[in-house]
Amino acid sequence: MECPVCNTNLVDHDDAAANHHVNTCLDAAQAPDPVPVAIEDSDDSDSDIEIVAKEDTKNGVKEESKVEREVSVKAEGSALDSLSKDTEDTKDASEPPAKKQKVSAFNVLMSSNKEQQQLNHTQITQATLPKQQRQPPFYKILQGMPIAVDAFAFGTIPNITAYFLTHAHSDHYQSLSKNWTGGLIYCSEITANLVHHICGVSRDYLRPLSNNTKHVIPDTDGVTVTLIDANHCPGSSIIVFEGKQTIDAVPTSYNSPWIGSQRTFRYLHCGDFRASPAHINHPAIHGTKFDIIYLDTTYLNPVYSFPPQPQVIDACRDLVLANLRGEMQVNGSMLDMIKSGFKKVSDSVTGSVSEAGEAGEAVGESAVVKSEGDVKPSTSTTSQLPKDVLVVVGTYSIGKERIVKAIAHSLNSKVFADRRRQLLLRNEEDEELNALLTEDPYAAQVHIQGLGGVTINTLPDYIAKFKGHFSRVIGIKPTGWTYKNPDGSSSTNTNLSIEYILKRDLSRWYTYKNIFSTRGSNDYVSCYGVPYSEHSSFTELTCFALSIDHNRIIATVNTAKPASRLRMKNWFDAWLAERKKRCDRGEFTVKARAEDFW
Repeated sequence: MECPVCNTNLVDHDDAAANHHVNTCLDAAQAPDPVPVAIEDSDDSDSDIEIVAKEDTKNGVKEESKVEREVSVKAEGSALDSLSKDTEDTKDASEPPAKKQKVSAFNVLMSSNKEQQQLNHTQITQATLPKQQRQPPFYKILQGMPIAVDAFAFGTIPNITAYFLTHAHSDHYQSLSKNWTGGLIYCSEITANLVHHICGVSRDYLRPLSNNTKHVIPDTDGVTVTLIDANHCPGSSIIVFEGKQTIDAVPTSYNSPWIGSQRTFRYLHCGDFRASPAHINHPAIHGTKFDIIYLDTTYLNPVYSFPPQPQVIDACRDLVLANLRGEMQVNGSMLDMIKSGFKKVSDSVTGSVSEAGEAGEAVGESAVVKSEGDVKPSTSTTSQLPKDVLVVVGTYSIGKERIVKAIAHSLNSKVFADRRRQLLLRNEEDEELNALLTEDPYAAQVHIQGLGGVTINTLPDYIAKFKGHFSRVIGIKPTGWTYKNPDGSSSTNTNLSIEYILKRDLSRWYTYKNIFSTRGSNDYVSCYGVPYSEHSSFTELTCFALSIDHNRIIATVNTAKPASRLRMKNWFDAWLAERKKRCDRGEFTVKARAEDFW
């Protein structure tokens, strides 16, 4: 088992250590978080606000001075962070069969050799410099344009006249603070609210842009941008850039021959996103051929073909309802389910998730239900459901709100979050969520906690604070990296084809029957890892690439090692070849199962 972000081997890690490592990589920053300007009495505690059990005097809940401080980083794998002397074998499940590609002048001009040269140039010349003096990697500067995207860790960059922020996760706004004076920052309206609140960036430097509208960016020689909801976290954007190439803003070994020409270039920067058919069908994308797609490659590995997000949200809701209605029993293990044929691709429902081990290993108790067709919620009303069961959902600083809202609505419950988190959430301008929030933990059957606080070891202490009010607790821990392919696909399987992957993954349907409790769960405390991610799965990346007209894809994550870059390039080439074959047959997009997922 490897970390999907930094590729660290986690075989020797226990469950808690592995989860901590990956969740830290997925959403964190290497620099300390700036102090939120809108919050007083904050300290450096790594836990949520401590909740003290209600006293008999009816004075309510005592507030403690501790606040949650989530420090997380997705190790982007910037080539600047290490000089890799990688000699590993690149024949891997994440590498498709090699195919000969036609050679053209464009391919020669835009080949990955140029990318390799640029990365090597940056590594050799920059690795010994302090980070603030380093040159940003080429994929953070739009080719031929004076525009940087998510490059704040490098401070003020010469020749850059416009800085873009795709969303308010700390690995993307790293180094932003109230002291930022480097230039104007363009982002969505919600992201502007969040970085002002979290980092203290002056409104004078923030230029919020409305979604789905073409905007002309000053001092860029006429570059226009369109922001589109990235389906990642609140305020996140993918961005369409259109304009001429006017400058090689950052010196590299490659100089574009198109500087000063009249040709219009079109780029799509995906930031962090969960790809969906809605992106392909957006007016700013549909029918457009992109010269470059800057792609979020966090899960560019066939191992991570986790289920569609809407299915997982419904499964989490139904899991909670089935628990409360007594329609589930803790009985048997995942091993029993696998032995019964659960993992076969031909099964009508396939997919599994485990925080506690690989498929085939007894990993704790699992939910067992009656029959395949018995997956719809029963007709009992929420008033008949027990009110003494607490549901705790693990989240990042922002993100995972959709699961929280779905569960809260199904229980007709308010949602408790501590004061610091509520201040952050209210900056998302989500009226539906705002109407659910409460600062009284006893008034809500659904609580939000940091991901690290939702484990089989921490939940007993958490529910003990509410003794006499809640009698048992269900923990929901959403994270995509623990997903295991039910057909046994692993990093040693080199026989996967695009056709096989699509046939396998687009025929699955994920329900609450596919969710298993972690080792140590019981009738009093149970915890479930669910394959919910706000990054695109490998399957979604494949569907996206096969459905969008493009010349070239540039990876923005996992770029440090040459072997990783080569594997990703091979997939990009395979996608392009497969798309050409499909277009020749008149198949210009991958057929979607719904408006919002493939």
